[in-house]
Amino acid sequence: MADELLSQEEINLLLQTLGKEEEKKVEVTEERIRPLDLSLFERISAGRIPGLELIFERWINGLRRALTSIVATIPTLFKEGVSIVRFGELIAKLPVPSAIGLFNIEPLRGTCLITIDPKLIYIVVSTVFGGGAKPYRIEGKDFTRIELKLIQRLLNACYQELEIAWNTVLEVKINPVGIETNPALLTIARSREKFILFRLVVVIEGSDGIIQLAIPEHAIAPYREILKGTTEAKTRDVEQNLLKQLQKVPINLEVVLGRTSISFKELLELKAGDVISLEKLLREPVEVRVEGIPKFEAFLGQVGSKKAVKMHRVLKKED
Repeated sequence: MADELLSQEEINLLLQTLGKEEEKKVEVTEERIRPLDLSLFERISAGRIPGLELIFERWINGLRRALTSIVATIPTLFKEGVSIVRFGELIAKLPVPSAIGLFNIEPLRGTCLITIDPKLIYIVVSTVFGGGAKPYRIEGKDFTRIELKLIQRLLNACYQELEIAWNTVLEVKINPVGIETNPALLTIARSREKFILFRLVVVIEGSDGIIQLAIPEHAIAPYREILKGTTEAKTRDVEQNLLKQLQKVPINLEVVLGRTSISFKELLELKAGDVISLEKLLREPVEVRVEGIPKFEAFLGQVGSKKAVKMHRVLKKED
């Protein structure tokens, strides 16, 4: 029995080993559990939303025509990309001064913005007043009154064409809010709020600038399924064609002159010349049925040599 007992030295060594194993387990556990670093997901893919892509493409086509009337030359426009960015990241990259147009898209929630590259503004100013399309150094220089008026004109063209493009998919109304030239003063959203950012490159006589359209991601959330659907079926042209086709569908229309009830014996005894009295006076309104469903109340009449009815009122469900 004495040979099976451990010495004090062996007991101490065993206790030390057990303590180290426990410490190692604690260290491993602490290493596996780490808080999720949300900054890893700062840049998120915008994904493909067919309706939104259609709106952007039609906006480009419309804006090309609108800008041609302003700069008296045909600019080249092409999409640089669509992404989702944080509001703080978007604002941090804007130069000072900037041409920022703030607007609302009813019935979408939140405030949207369009930013015009200051370099593009000076290119447009130069071409409008007969100069070459050359950018100028703009750091720290405030816009003049003439430049601000031209910025407003450019923004109005952007708003008008954007509303037309949106209405091919979803009926909206664009309401301008104002113009801001200092990005640091923008308080329309929190820094981490996500915006869908569409970047458009405008090339005028070899010089180029950027127009950016930013829409809050939460603004299109209620309409995401509509925008993901077959947007072509929602265009006004297709809707009008569909309505015209529906209007050509033939339907059965009946006018109920009156009703009565007789016995089966009376029915068998009927012969030519017999008169059946109806439970309705001649001047009382009659019932008009569409495909067997009562829809209108009308009065009997005559047009030329033909019998006719004049609609009096639409029947409701409770009728």
